[in-house]
Amino acid sequence: MEQNQISKLSLAEVLESYKNIELTEEEMMEAVLVAKQKKEKLIHEAELIMREDQNRRLLTETRFSYEQTKGLMLYRAEQLFSKRFVLDADNSPVFEMLCYYFSRDEKFIELAENYGVELPTMKKGILLAGNFGVGKSWIMKLFQKNQRQVYYIRYAKEIANEYSLKGEKHKDAEDSLENKFKNPMNDSSVFYHKHSGLCIDDLGTEDIKAHYSNKKNVIGDLIEIRYAKGNTGIFLHASTNLSSSELKEFYGPRVASRMREIFNFIELAGEDRRR
Repeated sequence: MEQNQISKLSLAEVLESYKNIELTEEEMMEAVLVAKQKKEKLIHEAELIMREDQNRRLLTETRFSYEQTKGLMLYRAEQLFSKRFVLDADNSPVFEMLCYYFSRDEKFIELAENYGVELPTMKKGILLAGNFGVGKSWIMKLFQKNQRQVYYIRYAKEIANEYSLKGEKHKDAEDSLENKFKNPMNDSSVFYHKHSGLCIDDLGTEDIKAHYSNKKNVIGDLIEIRYAKGNTGIFLHASTNLSSSELKEFYGPRVASRMREIFNFIELAGEDRRR
């Protein structure tokens, strides 16, 4: 009761209750020093937040054009893959589409419709499908650092295996994947974005996993949870070797329906580039 009463008092009233206690000059200086250090920390944090907001507005409110995004991706391709990444008749249309998509340019919709993408929209994420070795993972890795919205790449098998080993309550595995990843303040490498998205690589290569005999379709559940939380759209992408019908068979009609709703399903043509 006394604790509750004290909490309702003003600081001056609380201080008055200690008037019988005298502080030495050194103790007074120590108290002032602690208070000033606390205030200095608050001022520094406020300056960091203000600078972060300024940097973010500079990079996010002034969006990259298609030409800027394409130039950045060609530069990244050289840095990441040296001469191994080659644009050709198979992957160029997809590369062009994604340059428009990650530039927030509505021309993406026109190109996607002409390419055969069903009901394309800027609000959906990207699901890149194709045969083994056609370069799906390379393209998703290439675009993961973009000015519209950065994202991390995690392998479907890796996510499922973590669940099998550590279960649902493992905070560093499944729980964190259900939400947007929080980025460090003032990080230019992620374009000062507050959060990063997720790209699930190789959908359909994972097995049904069990933790203490509790069998679970980890990736299917993850997609449904992110859908329910609103953490899809530009914050969720994927790649797969499976066709739309094979995805339906693997994950079931409910999850497949969610996928159609949250992903632009883009097929990448070509033969195995690893040969």
